[in-house]
This record gives sequence, C-alpha cells and structure tokens, in this order.
Amino acid sequence: MEIAFLASGSSGNCAVVRAGKSAVLLDAGLSVRQTKLRLAELGVRPDDVRALFVTHEHSDHVRSAIDLARAWELPVYATCGTGSAAGFPGPLLLDWRPVRDGAEVTLGDGDLTVRTTGTPHDGAESVCYTFADSRGRRAGVVTDVGHLSERVLAALEDCDVLGLEANHDVELLRTGPYPAFLKRRILSDVGHLSNDAAAAGLPRLLGPRTKRVVLLHLSQHNNTAALATRAVADALAALGADAPLAAARPDAATPWYAA
Repeated sequence: MEIAFLASGSSGNCAVVRAGKSAVLLDAGLSVRQTKLRLAELGVRPDDVRALFVTHEHSDHVRSAIDLARAWELPVYATCGTGSAAGFPGPLLLDWRPVRDGAEVTLGDGDLTVRTTGTPHDGAESVCYTFADSRGRRAGVVTDVGHLSERVLAALEDCDVLGLEANHDVELLRTGPYPAFLKRRILSDVGHLSNDAAAAGLPRLLGPRTKRVVLLHLSQHNNTAALATRAVADALAALGADAPLAAARPDAATPWYAA
C-alpha cells in the first residue's frame, strides 16, 4: 500500500491511497483538472480510482467533490452531517454513501479497508480516515483538528505512514495579520493543530511500524515548512525515532510513500 498527497493547505487538500487494484481519493479540494494532472504525475488514471472519501464540508476539502464524483462515476463516502452541509444532491444525482464514526468500508477484493473516526473540528460532522491493506499495513491521515482527542490518537497509533496536521506556529499566528475572531477559531479545541501540538502527540502516535511522518495543512501565513519540520524533528529526536519526515505542499504532489 502507498499514499501520496496531491495538495495540502488552505488552498486545497487531496490525497490518493493505492493498494492492489484499488485506488481511492481522500478529499477533493483541487479542481477536477488539477486532480487529474497531479494523479497522472503519479501514474494514476481516473479509471483507477474506485471511491472518494471526504473528511468534512469546508471548501478546501470538498470543492470539486460533486464534479469529480459525477465525471468519474465515483461513490462518495462522507458522514450525514458533512454531506448535508456540503449540499450533496440526492441519490439520482450523486452516489453518496453515508459513513459514521467507527464505520469500516472494504473495497476491491479486500485490497483496502477504510476506517472512519470522528474528529474535533468546527465542521458539521468531521472525521479522519485510516487505510489498511490485506497484509495489515496502515496509513492514517488527520488534519483540521483543534486537538488530538483520545479517539483520534487510538485510531492513528502506530501507522506505517502518518499524515499529521501542523497548521501553525502559535507565535506567528498570535502576532500575524488575521482578525481576532479567526485567531480564536484556529487556536480553539475545534480549530487547527499547531506545530507544538503535533509534536506533543508523537509519543502516542509513533510506534515500531512507523516508517514515515508527513506534515500537512501548513498555513501560508502562520507557518513555514522550516518551523513545522523543526518542531516535529526535535520531538522525533527526543523519542529516538528515525522515521523520515516530510512536509506536503499546496502546489505540487508528493512522491508515493510506501506503507
């Protein structure tokens, strides 16, 4: 199994997971055209994609969900709250398959199992997902969380590949140009995860199987890749962990990361 991030940031989020003959998309924050172009760079065609999983209704995660699903004839997995808030149409116009906290979906001939976990964010019914192949290799991705809840920590513990939000540097955010109400939202328990909070979660999240940590959803105005990487790298070093570290970008796809 392998995962790549087509884009990550406030301008759009999308990832692709591939196991056996099954490839799925996670979120649809890019245009259909950009999604197709970046998938092609990774050797994935639209016909290879079996489903779209959506975390929540904010536009940087759901912008092209309806158009992608219709154009590529994809089932869309999302919670009832997310689908309603995103304006998903009825079953004649969209193959929307509601999921809930704790639900599992198996695709292909058991190639890929996707587990849903509720997350603390200010969406209608936000979730994160973990992906497992038939050999038990796992990739977990969590962004758009105000804090790492016990359920999220348990779900993403000891994944082979961990995609983890590192949205902002707290000092940059507090002294930056955002209005006060937006700063309060981001810093709240249902906002976004800071670099320090991401680093603080590593003792619980990392395990002997963890091969790679990818930092996600870095703020353009309130963070830098250098700050996020330094905070998390210091935490990895303190734990004696040698998992390679990368930061996904909003404007280009990452390479494949093997689980």
